[in-house]
Parts: sequence; C-alpha cells; structure tokens
Amino acid sequence: SRSPAPALPTVALSCLPMLQLAARFTTGTRRASSLGCRRRALCSKPPDSAPPSKVAAGLAGLAGGGLGSLVGIGGGAVMVPLMTAYARMSQHQAVGTSSAAVAGVGLSGMASFGSAGAVDLLASAALASTAMLTARFGARFTGRFNPVQLQRAFAAFQLAVAPMVPLKGVLVRSSKQSPGDGVGGGGGGGGGSEAAAPPPSSTALSPERQRELLQLAAVGAAAGFASGMFGIGGGVVITPALCLLTDMPHTCVLGTTLASMVPPSLVSAATHAQMGNVVAAAVAPLVAGSAIGAFATAQLALQMPEEPLQWGFALFLAAMGGHKLYSLRGRV
Repeated sequence: SRSPAPALPTVALSCLPMLQLAARFTTGTRRASSLGCRRRALCSKPPDSAPPSKVAAGLAGLAGGGLGSLVGIGGGAVMVPLMTAYARMSQHQAVGTSSAAVAGVGLSGMASFGSAGAVDLLASAALASTAMLTARFGARFTGRFNPVQLQRAFAAFQLAVAPMVPLKGVLVRSSKQSPGDGVGGGGGGGGGSEAAAPPPSSTALSPERQRELLQLAAVGAAAGFASGMFGIGGGVVITPALCLLTDMPHTCVLGTTLASMVPPSLVSAATHAQMGNVVAAAVAPLVAGSAIGAFATAQLALQMPEEPLQWGFALFLAAMGGHKLYSLRGRV
C-alpha cells in the first residue's frame, strides 16, 4: 500500500521550524565566532604565507636601533615598516614584536649614555611611571583596527611626528637664548663638548623640580599610549618635551629618553604577547640587532652634531609615511 499524497508536504511543513532554528543557530554561531576571533584574525597571516624572516628582522632591528639612538627615539618608527615590508609580518605582528626590541634599544642606549653620566634617572622614572600604565591601553587599542587601518594610522603618525625631531633642536636653541635660563652648555648643535652630566636640579626636589616632574609624568602618559599602539618607544613625544620643559643638555636628553622607554616597552610587549601579536622566533634577532645598533651609535651621538641627523631622520620618516599612505589608497 502507498502512502497518501498529502504526507510529503505535511512532513516538509513539520520540518520547517527545525530548519529555521538550525539556520538561525548557524548564523549566530558564525557571528559569535567572528566576533570572538576578530582580534586574532587581525594580526594573523594567511595559513599558506611564508614564516617571518629572522634575518630581515635582525637587519630591521639594526637599522631601527642605530637610527633611533642617534636622535633619541626607540626606533620602532623604522623597525615596524621594515618588518612589514621585508620580514613578512602583518602590521599587528610588527607592532607587537617591535615593542620587545624597543626595550632592548632603551637598555643599550641607557648603558651607553649612562657610562658618560648623561641620564637623569629621576626624570626618566617620572616619565616611565605613567607610561607603564597607558602602554597597556595603547596595545589593546590596536584590536579595534584591521591591518589596513592600523597601517594607515601608523603612516599618519609618522608624518605627524617627523617635524618633531628637528623641532627639538629649535627648542634647545631658543631655550639657550632665553633670559634666566642659567644654562650655558645645553646645546642643540654639538655633541662631545656639551656637559654630559644631568642638570644640577636633578638631585634637588625644589618646588620647580617637583613641578617639572609632574609635567614629565603627564608627557609619559601620552608617550606610553603611543608606545603600546604603534610599537615605538615614545621618544618622538618625550624628546621635544624634555627640551621644552627642562634645561638638560642634548646628550642628557637622549640618555633620559632612552632610559624612560624601557618599562613601558616591556609592558607593551607583554600585552601584545597575550594578544598573539608577538612573533617569538623574530624577537631574539630583532632585539640583538637593535641593541647592537643602539649601543654603537650612542657612542657616536656623544660626539656628532645632531642637527643634520635630525633633519635627515625627519625627511626619512616623512618619506616612509607618505609612501605608505599612497600605497594604501583605495583600500579599507
């Protein structure tokens, strides 16, 4: 005996609510999975892409550490674009891995400048105390951007800070000419003949010194956020601020800046590691290269005039940022 004809549509209609429920569950699962893995997907490479190049990472660290130590920054503004271009890293991976290298640059530079007495430890502690707090927020803020957006933000940051490096020299020269300065050797044009020791007020907590340290703590908060978000040391923010707010000589500005970027860079690197943004295999060559470059060029910075270096670095930074923005046109 055959089944009656109406049985087939009846069965189909009875299964319709189950099919709708399954479709709704599948859509919800996909959406939840997309939201849950969004941050990991942002910083990951395609499964078939080649692994990051250790040699290219080491050379990027050497270039970033060498150039950064000459002008008093961590070198992340140089290392990050080099790693995305030649070391086969995503923007998020380059930012996270660069944070570890910036700490190496700071330690090497601090040792080199510190051997000449050109580090104001109290000022660097004031800067680092707040930078450590905001570096974590900056690192987590990168999760709000896809790779193209983060690259575009980093390129815009390069263009914005490029003029700030030579601006430091202008601030130094203007402070030398201002009355009541009381400083005879804080120059922006020379190297080894400057007083390498910290300013006399660095060991006296006078009201002026306390106000100066509070201002530096505020500067450190901004530098720490930039350090976490862009994988830099924050020197492009700290160096001009030290020239504007203190009467330090040039070598002391460089040494204090490099010393202050070590703690926030370590916090930033740890946060990026938790988010999966650090390429562990590239950390050792990157840190080694940056440390060697920073220590070697820090010795040169004690003797070389910095104004040509500042303008050259500013042009280099602006060219990299402009080229990156141009290459990203039309992409979202």
